[in-house]
Formats: sequence, structure tokens, C-alpha cells
Amino acid sequence: MAKSTKANVIDHAWLFDKPIAHRGLHGGGIIENSLTAYEAAIQKGYNIEIDVHILADDELVVYHDNTLERIFGENIELADLTYDQLSRYTLPFVNEKIPTFKQVLDYVNGRTGLLIEIKTYVRTRVAERVAEALADYKGNYAIQSFSPAALSWYRKHVPQVPIGILATDVLSFALYWTNKIRPDFVSYLVSNLNDRRAIALRAKTPKLLAWTVTNPILEARARTYAENIIFEGYVADPDAKSNIHIRQTRVI
Repeated sequence: MAKSTKANVIDHAWLFDKPIAHRGLHGGGIIENSLTAYEAAIQKGYNIEIDVHILADDELVVYHDNTLERIFGENIELADLTYDQLSRYTLPFVNEKIPTFKQVLDYVNGRTGLLIEIKTYVRTRVAERVAEALADYKGNYAIQSFSPAALSWYRKHVPQVPIGILATDVLSFALYWTNKIRPDFVSYLVSNLNDRRAIALRAKTPKLLAWTVTNPILEARARTYAENIIFEGYVADPDAKSNIHIRQTRVI
């Protein structure tokens, strides 16, 4: 993909307008990161967070873990499989195969916003393939990752796409990389989010997402620090809004 010239970031206000269903709306017989979970989220009026891996044959699939252990009981690395090999597995409860990234894009087809997590740490090839797949996609989407390499690649080559850093520790990771990557938002672990960290993060980026929120009490707390939530384990109010109220405590 050719290097892009400097461009304004695409409007991503949608990312903060309605709750983001973590791996789709799953539970109660619906498995995460399945088309069924995405449809359930769409019908409830949520945005959706998804996870993208690259396989041995360069195919992109939507699946959270690095291995098949948790879902299928087999300690096999995704990166060692081709899609033909992976397609022999059927997701429990929903009778679906693990979807390719293209299948998910075709299925969602702009009906709601997609927050796309690139699952890598050092390989920029995943980011390249994701950008190729999204080149003609017409719906709303944003990219996030724990990987500085993936986010740096995105900021350099497709600077108009909104990107966010996934972080759990504000000092050792998020702030350091914001200086280089200049993210449009930070997705921060909700259990570690407090006044001091929120202030520090806002010094580098104006918008925060809190992950993963698992109940209404935690959501109420998160919405005093962050513009939106990434949630699972309960049915969030699709019309809920944040009321940011950060005490001006000194950041050490």
C-alpha cells in the first residue's frame, strides 16, 4: 500500500455515541466474535469491538485468543494454522465457523460502527492486511491495538483513520507511545482508571474509552472518567451518556 500524505482524521464521533459491545453481544448461548453476537449487538443499538488475527496463509480472521485452548480445548496457535485448517472447527452454540475479517465486514456492512483491535505485538503485516481489507469499506470504523508497531504503521501509512492505544498502565506504556503515535483516543483498563490517570491521559489525547465494563455499577464509575465504555456480561443502556467529573488531583 502506498504511503498516504498527511490527512485529517476521519470524523469518529460515532465511537463515543453508544456503548461498544465487547466481541459482540454474547452470553446466554451466543458465543463471542460470532456473526450471531454481532447481529445481537446491532439489534440492540450498540457499536461492536472485534479482534483480528493473521493466519499462516495471510488470511485475516476474527477471534480473540492466540490459541484454540479456551474455546476448543486444543493448545494450537492460530498463527500456525491456515484458514482451511481453522475452518474445520465450529464455534459452540451458534453452529458457525470462525469468521474471516472480510466475512465480518460484509455482514456488518456499515450497520453499526466497528472498533477493530489488531492482535499483534511486532508484526506490521497484520496492520497492512487490515488496511487492505478496509480500503473500500463504507461503514464507520476505528483501529486500536496494544502494539506500537501496528499503530505506528497505521499512523504513517493511513493517517486519516482514527487509531487508539490499548493500555493498562498509564506511565509505562500509554503516555510513552502517545508521544510517537499521536492517537485519537486511548482505551484504558477500567479497573485501573482513576482521577490521576484520567488527567494524565487527557494531557495526551482528548478522548477515553474504558474496558472491559462488566456491570452497571462499574459503568457508572467509568462514565465519570471516560467518554464511552466497552462492555460485556450485561445489557447496557444503548442511550447512556458519560458525565465526565474528574477531580483535579495532582499527577505524580
